Amino acid sequence: MLGYSIAVSVIAIMMSIGGIVFGLGYAFDNKKLKDFGWNELIQSVINGVIVGALFFAFSSHGAIAQAINDVVISSNVSATCQGYMSNNYAICFAYNYLVGLSPVKINGSSYLSLLDSSLALLIPISLLYMGLGVLSSVQLNLGLFSIGLSAALGPILSQQKYIIEALIFAIIGIYTQATLLNVVAVVALPLLLPIGIILRTLYVTRRLGGAIMAIAIGLFAVFPLTYLLDAQVSATFSTALNQSNLNSVSIQTQSLQSLVSEGTFASNTQQESSIFSSISNAANDLVNSFINLFKKEADYVAMLIVNVFFMPLLSVMLTIISIREFARLFGTEIDLGKFIRI
Repeated sequence: MLGYSIAVSVIAIMMSIGGIVFGLGYAFDNKKLKDFGWNELIQSVINGVIVGALFFAFSSHGAIAQAINDVVISSNVSATCQGYMSNNYAICFAYNYLVGLSPVKINGSSYLSLLDSSLALLIPISLLYMGLGVLSSVQLNLGLFSIGLSAALGPILSQQKYIIEALIFAIIGIYTQATLLNVVAVVALPLLLPIGIILRTLYVTRRLGGAIMAIAIGLFAVFPLTYLLDAQVSATFSTALNQSNLNSVSIQTQSLQSLVSEGTFASNTQQESSIFSSISNAANDLVNSFINLFKKEADYVAMLIVNVFFMPLLSVMLTIISIREFARLFGTEIDLGKFIRI
């Protein structure tokens, strides 16, 4: 509200200046003064209309804010909102979709946040990787030759390592996007939009103010709604991130880790003949179990990469394009160079 009040005051001052300059232009019959004064009067009226429209649209119960909330509610999704996000359900849903502590619902199905589901899979896979590493280091000395499982378990360990690295990289990306949404919720309307309004009313900073206003509106209105689109697309075309499916993968991974631990424990306590039999049985069980586990892991990690990297890239592109169009409405131009041509 302070930003709107300052903007109204600045508009009144600029309108007075424009009127004075316009009057001096007539008094001295100076065309430049008349044109400058007239333009400032017109711009002051335009700025007044813009300020009124923005206040009507983006106040706590404004038309645009209410429209965004209605879109989220009608999309059959739900999430638990924090206080500072309650005025924009789209930001609230997007934040909870990324790092929320409670599951979100999309089209009636319950989904863990991307962060929780990633951690739920990362922990048992890491334990399994450690157990397989210990098991692969076991060597059986049979006199003339020795037998080890490192060659057999090497490809499995390599694949699990890649999956762990992908999950860690995805978690970093999730945290980064959640932090950005936090910044948008705190900064876009309370800070950026009032600053843009004030700068838009001043002659020397008019273009800069229009650009800042476009950025604030794009981040507040368009950017979080793209996450709603991403979630709907993911829920429609894949069940890899469904909570029940993720629990199945996690349980199977934990059971494999227990199986590896039993085999490793046996290798440390039994005789050599019994060791060979124990490890052979464990290896056979592991190979059969990993056939199913690998497919589920691959489905989940592939969908996670799409949700964490490719979908947000589309969100950023849509937001930047919308900011560019909003800037044109406010009488400025944001040059994106080669990016917009892509």
